[in-house]
Amino acid sequence: MKVGGRQVIKTVDGCYIPINIIRGLPCMQMEPNTDEEFDTLPHVTLTQGGEWDPTVPDHMLTDDPDWVSKVKREEDQEYDSPFDNRGEHKHREPVRAGVSIDNPSGPPSEDPDDVEVNLHGGNIEVNFHADDATREVYQAYQEVSNLNKIFVYEGKGMPDGEVETVEEEEDETKEDIEANTPPAETKPKPVDHSKHRRQFLHVPVEKIKRTFAATTQNAASVACGPKANQTLKSPNPTLNIRRRKEAVATDSVFADAPVVDIPGHAGAQIFVGRSSLLTDCYGFCSASEFPNNLMDNIRERGAMDVLMSDHANYEMSARIKDVLRALMIGHWKSEPCCQHQNFAEHRWGHVKSNLEWLMAFLDVNPDCWLLALNYLCSMMNLTAEKILGWRTPQEVATGETPDICVLLFFMFWDIVHCACHANKQPGSQKG
Repeated sequence: MKVGGRQVIKTVDGCYIPINIIRGLPCMQMEPNTDEEFDTLPHVTLTQGGEWDPTVPDHMLTDDPDWVSKVKREEDQEYDSPFDNRGEHKHREPVRAGVSIDNPSGPPSEDPDDVEVNLHGGNIEVNFHADDATREVYQAYQEVSNLNKIFVYEGKGMPDGEVETVEEEEDETKEDIEANTPPAETKPKPVDHSKHRRQFLHVPVEKIKRTFAATTQNAASVACGPKANQTLKSPNPTLNIRRRKEAVATDSVFADAPVVDIPGHAGAQIFVGRSSLLTDCYGFCSASEFPNNLMDNIRERGAMDVLMSDHANYEMSARIKDVLRALMIGHWKSEPCCQHQNFAEHRWGHVKSNLEWLMAFLDVNPDCWLLALNYLCSMMNLTAEKILGWRTPQEVATGETPDICVLLFFMFWDIVHCACHANKQPGSQKG
């Protein structure tokens, strides 16, 4: 009854025999009859007459070398997991080197909320436009799916433990039953905490119960392959990465001048920690490479609790949803035409003002804007902020006190003198 069927056997005579499901096995209740019942009750024949031969349906399927093509059907559906057996994401966007891209937001907007930076280096002008995410309206919030949820068919209004009687004149098909029974979420079976005392050094049951409430048990299995010693990584991708206990906002910036060197990035994706202000940027040739940038940031910093983004199409694609569901990451999206709700826009305002000053002060070539942006993010991550209690963003994010000695000896776009092998005099070679 719980999965949409009627849980009975209907005979050719029109009789219904109830079936009980006990621990996943169908059982038929049987009891010896009296002489009176044998004489008065109708006799129903379930099998054909004659001697039973159990070898009639025998067939060796594996003897046919082409058995796979014979058992497959066109309506069979195969699940293609976005992760391989080692927990790595399989569908990375290939980098399109040397392809110029346009700002998906179109021409610069007159909206004061739109961020625009003009960097002048010689006769070349570089324009950065913050992504205008006025795209099609999607759902306001996409909740992360729970991997432990199981959806079954359950009769509407059917109380637990009550068996529904089937009238003889009722003859519904399986399709009608599934159409009339809406899907419902089953309740998880209560955990017997006393069975886990061996794993927890035989501590009191109450302590084990508190432990289960304070932790998660999302992995269905922790072994990959037939043997445990063959497991290099957990088959659950969530267990293969560390967690980042904060929400992370992201936004895209674009430039008119491609970056020097291959593959010539024409834009950058920035990620900003909502609590720590930790800022990272990754170059891209196309906005469709956002899944690659997201996975790179997760690999470097850890999986965030919530990803905050605009309503850009490439930031809400099916591949992004696969990554967020597999890694148990929430997704928050700003309202259409309300870019100011995205926290990355606020942080980008500080970053772009510093970037404009740095490139103008050091006379940096326009095609080196991504190098300057990476240097600037590293400097801002190691600079104490008043809003953080005069702690650095890197310390707030990682809990470790960083060392800034390397920043005291080197500076971006600085002239470095090195000696050649033949001439040891300082200043003989400048790089």
